[in-house]
Amino acid sequence: MASAGGDSGETLSLNLMPMLDIFSILVTFLLMSYSTDPTTHDVDSNLELPDSVTLVTMDEVPSIVVNRNEILVNNKKLVTLENGKVPAADLAQGAIMPVFKALKEISDVNKKAIEEFRRDTSPDDKKAKPGEITIEMDKKHDFQLLKRIMLSGQQAEFVTFKLLVAKESI
Repeated sequence: MASAGGDSGETLSLNLMPMLDIFSILVTFLLMSYSTDPTTHDVDSNLELPDSVTLVTMDEVPSIVVNRNEILVNNKKLVTLENGKVPAADLAQGAIMPVFKALKEISDVNKKAIEEFRRDTSPDDKKAKPGEITIEMDKKHDFQLLKRIMLSGQQAEFVTFKLLVAKESI
């Protein structure tokens, strides 16, 4: 029993059954009205809708995986590491050339797609936005390797880096 306050000694009782009934009816209604089916719409018989086809995916976000033995860009093996280091033949100006070339191809495809879709806009809007890269890297590698990968991405015009890490449970 709950007290309404004061010293009058009166008690206030609250019946929960009607509230539970309303709650169960509301939950049942929401569950019955929820649908995962796509929305359908009846089209007028005097109307012919245009076709839509996506030819190029916009803003492909490349993922770079650096496991203990190799570097992969979008699951394509590009470099085999030697004792955790990039072979000297694959380096140029601090960057990893096979990674740079793969990222440059992706960057060019993204720029071309953006240009195609922005033809009708003002000339100031025709600049492609900077790209981003997702990097997964084994924790045993040193920072020098990560720095080389980031430099390769930067030279291919990817300036945002997302590093995947495992969340430590406390």
